[in-house]
Amino acid sequence: MKKYKILAIDDETGFTDAIKEYFTPLNFEVFVAGRGDIGLAMIVKERPDIVLLDLKMPSMEGDEVLMRMKDICPDAKPIIITAYNDNGKTKEKLLNMGAAGYFDKPISSLVDLEKLIVNLLK
Repeated sequence: MKKYKILAIDDETGFTDAIKEYFTPLNFEVFVAGRGDIGLAMIVKERPDIVLLDLKMPSMEGDEVLMRMKDICPDAKPIIITAYNDNGKTKEKLLNMGAAGYFDKPISSLVDLEKLIVNLLK
């Protein structure tokens, strides 16, 4: 069975730790980056299947990472996970830019995220 790769790009280590703890036992290889520019370099190196992407981060924001990663690793499925809220305008923009999913922080259930990831990998 193929071991899929998830890259979580988020400056909140509590969130990336939770992602790693949850998905590693489910046979995912999980990588984390605390900044957008580091995450972009990891996309180049690791070629993840799924990229969990925060919107507001130091050095490079999530929407810029989303734009750049489409050229670098077009098969990766980006999922935005953010606490930023502007009544849905940004969510709509990011989905139109190619995000495969969008979750508000705090995520109420990692099971819902897992379901989306499993569906995207089919």
